[in-house]
Amino acid sequence: MSDKKENTPQGDSEGNPRNDQNKNRNRNRNRNRNRKPKENIAASDGEKASAKPEEEANNNRNKNRNRNRNRNKQKGPVKDVKASPLSDKESTFLQEQSEMFSENVKPGEIQARTAVVLEKPTIGITCGDLNGIGFELIIKTLENKEILDLCTPVIFSSSKVASYHKNALDKREFNFFICNSIEDVREKKLNLINTWEDNVELNLGTPTDVSGAYALKSIDAAISAAKAGKIDAILTAPINKHNIAQSLEGFKGHTGYLSESFGDDVLMILSSEELKVATVTGHVPISQVAESLSIEKITRSIELLAQSLKRDFCIVNPSIAVLGLNPHAGEMGTIGVEEEEIIKPAIENASAIQAIVKGPFPADGFFGQGYDTKFDAVLGMYHDQVLVPFKALAMGRGTNFTSGLSVVRTSPDHGTAMHLAGKNKANEHSFRSALFTAIDVVNNRKAFDEMTANPIKKQNDKR
Repeated sequence: MSDKKENTPQGDSEGNPRNDQNKNRNRNRNRNRNRKPKENIAASDGEKASAKPEEEANNNRNKNRNRNRNRNKQKGPVKDVKASPLSDKESTFLQEQSEMFSENVKPGEIQARTAVVLEKPTIGITCGDLNGIGFELIIKTLENKEILDLCTPVIFSSSKVASYHKNALDKREFNFFICNSIEDVREKKLNLINTWEDNVELNLGTPTDVSGAYALKSIDAAISAAKAGKIDAILTAPINKHNIAQSLEGFKGHTGYLSESFGDDVLMILSSEELKVATVTGHVPISQVAESLSIEKITRSIELLAQSLKRDFCIVNPSIAVLGLNPHAGEMGTIGVEEEEIIKPAIENASAIQAIVKGPFPADGFFGQGYDTKFDAVLGMYHDQVLVPFKALAMGRGTNFTSGLSVVRTSPDHGTAMHLAGKNKANEHSFRSALFTAIDVVNNRKAFDEMTANPIKKQNDKR
């Protein structure tokens, strides 16, 4: 027998190798695939070359013919179209817009007040949500003992809660002067009043019903001290509105709660070195903003803002920009009527106050085009309309200030930051700024009230 290799076929019947035969067959098959049909098999190469210029000329003639096909078509009669004349309302609107955007409004002059001998104010400080960053902000701010030269701080909380936070932050060397009542407060001390003796469960980073309920106790204690004249200002650490609302139905934030407690009309102002913004409506659902507005409410907000700029921030003859409610400030009623029916009349009513008031400006491009720099303050219709640009421009350096309140009240421009609680990572800059603002406003108010108490007598004294 022959072995296996010898029995394997090696080629075709003529002795050609089978592999080479298959390769040739595949090559021929691929050569004919997708081949374009020849345009003119009978034509010689010379004929093709001579036909090509003539063919191109024909194509060009066809293109030109198609291009000019519509030129000689019969057209309709030519009309002279004239625009309708502008109505008086449209003309007035355009004139107002031109004046509003082109007028060079200058911020008011900052008045120095040195005529009054000022005393060091006592600043009441609430602890905020017990499981948030409130105590961390307090400790980091008050670590600088030079602050005791500017004010006397009084914290309303519990020594047990304070110790818990000091240990969590590894600030064991930091100490408060523990008081049992407001009468025990001492100057040059970091005073802490034991507002409750309960052993409160703490879970840093988690807002609970307990942490909210005792944050409210701290706020109430500060309000009582302010009403009794024991403190000159309230500085509130951040709270969680939801967990306080679990123990107090209808609670929507510091501003509204303080307004009800003191019986004052108030206005929320966010203040920084870059700009000041205020909002007519506070913590109101966006679906209820339009129905919450009225001529009287906007007029009152303008008056409160102007008065605060003068009395609290020493600005003489302040300038205020008022924003519209609707996109593009309503476009003459096309996108909403609130600008025409509510906001403009309120601005006209405010002409009696000693301030420059302009608007309503479209809110979308106002800050982006830098118009805020031409005014001392901007009044928006609702919360996010002015707080979004404020926090984009000055987050971490601003102060939440409650205008119109009987007692000075400030707060940092941020929330409880539960994700940072107990980690020693919270930034205290805004809280420190709120403390300094409280000190300045207390002194500014005293000086303003003294200077305006009897203006006729002062004029006679100058003579």
